[in-house]
Amino acid sequence: MDFGPYLSRVLQAVRMNWYSLIPEAARAPLLKRGKVSIEFAILPDGKVAGMKIISPSGDVSLDRAAWGGITASNPFSPLPSEFHGPYLALRFHFYYNPAKGDIQ
Repeated sequence: MDFGPYLSRVLQAVRMNWYSLIPEAARAPLLKRGKVSIEFAILPDGKVAGMKIISPSGDVSLDRAAWGGITASNPFSPLPSEFHGPYLALRFHFYYNPAKGDIQ
């Protein structure tokens, strides 16, 4: 099944909430760099479950903003009715001021 439209909405919601939480340290003039990876599941009703930081940035403020981008978006809209699995597992990577070659 095509999750493209659903994932676009999920990504848009998380991005919007994350951007509003990005700490001052990651903004100009400091431009602190970092990458946070978070895994989570979306249940059929759209609720988030099993969130965990897989790869912390080393800066609690950056980690909290990434975490908040997901939790502030919870719940998402329900999973598409054509999908019959127990959940949709995702891993999001949040990059703060990446250098060329940082994003994979």
